[in-house]
Amino acid sequence: MTGGRVSVYKARAVRVALVLSLVSVAGPPARAAVPARSASTVPVPVQGGVMPVTAAPSLTPGPAHYRPVVLGHRAFPVARSNYLSFLRILNSWHAPRLRLVAGEWRLVGVHEGIDIGAETGAPVVSMTSGVIENVGWTFYSGQRVGVRGDDGAYYLYAHLSSVWSGIVVGSGVTPGRLLGRVGSTGYGSEGHRDEFPPHLHFGVQHGGEWTNPYPLLVSLYTEAVTRQGAAQRALDALAASGDTEAWRAAADRLYLGLAPPPGE
Repeated sequence: MTGGRVSVYKARAVRVALVLSLVSVAGPPARAAVPARSASTVPVPVQGGVMPVTAAPSLTPGPAHYRPVVLGHRAFPVARSNYLSFLRILNSWHAPRLRLVAGEWRLVGVHEGIDIGAETGAPVVSMTSGVIENVGWTFYSGQRVGVRGDDGAYYLYAHLSSVWSGIVVGSGVTPGRLLGRVGSTGYGSEGHRDEFPPHLHFGVQHGGEWTNPYPLLVSLYTEAVTRQGAAQRALDALAASGDTEAWRAAADRLYLGLAPPPGE
């Protein structure tokens, strides 16, 4: 089989595997567009005619991402959305992987990480405290950030669409620190993208050996969903009470104040 055909089959296989897996939606249902307090005037029948009465105000959050939940000095590396969380942790550890060798795609190894399928532009955050060790492009990882954790392990965040301002080699990070945004870069020269659906490739290397982070990711995600869900219900209760000041303070604690990524 020629290298060109293998490349086509490889690209199709990766697309099909990820698309089939990105079929579940985790997170609360859709919410209104703008965080605001609004009131409506409704006619109320009275003797001799009608009297306009202002209805009770409503408070609704716009589309936003939840702030990371830090558990045991660790955070899940992709921020969830409050209205559409197209996010899936793919158990892809040690799945077959092709590499370009002498101009041909060959099966030469296995996947040494976990893919987290998410929307392009979803915030990617540091799982741990540490120091930025690598930033920039590699052929397979695309735009990536590498963090040397305080625990000595190396944490890889790959296929990013962009890297956050201030993320440079030598800078320190803490759990939940913004590193970049989910993308589909890699498997080509700098700037190449869309060989596969958007996702974060997350890898952890201990002592030169890559280890399977899947159980840890599932644990962090499950607890984050539980705590963010409780905080969301508390926020909804404040909205129902009409307490604007308390609602806004709680919303600021719950959500990341990020502008939408340009062009994504």
